[in-house]
Amino acid sequence: MAKIIPVNGGIDVYKRVQLENIKNAKRAMADSINNRAQMTAPKDTGALRSDGRVETDGDTVAVVYGDDRVPYARIHELGGRTGINQSVNISAKHYLQKAGESAAKQGLKNWLK
Repeated sequence: MAKIIPVNGGIDVYKRVQLENIKNAKRAMADSINNRAQMTAPKDTGALRSDGRVETDGDTVAVVYGDDRVPYARIHELGGRTGINQSVNISAKHYLQKAGESAAKQGLKNWLK
């Protein structure tokens, strides 16, 4: 005997599945951005490249570089002056921005599998 599922219940299941698909797509895209950024981030000691990570907070997914161990991640991304008396000028590398743009060019459908 076939089970009859109320229409509203079916819609709720569909909605949950779609929300899970979106969550998975966000995570897949963030993982890809992180991998691309790791390949293009400046490498001296390798600390900056190994510092990248994907963090989630509710519906928000973010690719994060920089912490107490790697405080210079921001200046390598955005550029600026640093050092004693701001005597060193570091040009912007935009390793995160370029990684994000590269992933975005693939289109949303690539991440919604």
